[in-house]
Amino acid sequence: MSKVKLKEDERLDDLIHNGLKIIQSKSHFSFAIDAVLLADFAEPKSKDKVIDLGTGTGVIPLLLMAKYEPRKIIGIELQAELVSMARRSIQYNGLKNSIQVKEVDIKKLKDEFVAESFDLVVSNPPYLPIGQGKVNSNRSIALARHEIEVELNDIVKASAYLVKYRGRVTYIHRAERLDKLLRMMNEYNLQPKELRLIYPYKDRNSNLVLVTGVKGAKPGLKIKKPLVIYKDNGNYTSEVMEIYYGSNYSNKVVD
Repeated sequence: MSKVKLKEDERLDDLIHNGLKIIQSKSHFSFAIDAVLLADFAEPKSKDKVIDLGTGTGVIPLLLMAKYEPRKIIGIELQAELVSMARRSIQYNGLKNSIQVKEVDIKKLKDEFVAESFDLVVSNPPYLPIGQGKVNSNRSIALARHEIEVELNDIVKASAYLVKYRGRVTYIHRAERLDKLLRMMNEYNLQPKELRLIYPYKDRNSNLVLVTGVKGAKPGLKIKKPLVIYKDNGNYTSEVMEIYYGSNYSNKVVD
């Protein structure tokens, strides 16, 4: 671990996996369970070069490296403050040779990256279009939640540019926008191949969805078993605990 300087409103949070920690701030959007689920679902291979579109504080690259150890991960982020936090988290965890974060506009990726240069593209994009829901007065949080600077089409278009032929893209999004996501993926030749619906409770409607597509693949979509987040008592289900803690989850209180 390397020493890093925290700003006044920053804190160092535990990522659980491999003793990794992440710098977060009350002034900016903090990661939630959707980032953890996306990192688990993406399953990069050890030889993969991965890019995370809209990396925020770098939580997804850190989780991917802790769990799967791909060859290289690059995160791109528009907000300079988040880039700073992500870079310092990477430095703190001693991962500067494996993870890199760039301050880049997703709409200008062609100036920064060669086409088809990544094996896997992942993204946890803003969920809400403008006009749906109240926009947070904190601009950093608003950018994470609403399509102010980046829309879903920008994410999928960028993914298609970056990913290799037969490479993979993995997203998490709101279930109610699944139809639009699948249409866009097909439009950009990112054939949806695996889909998993996420339910907050077993008796509730799905609110999130995980999707993996393959560039240039033939049609054929596999619907995986549902993932339920909470038990009736409000605690995480055993599967979610295992995603968070790995084989050590049995040592945690889950009942």
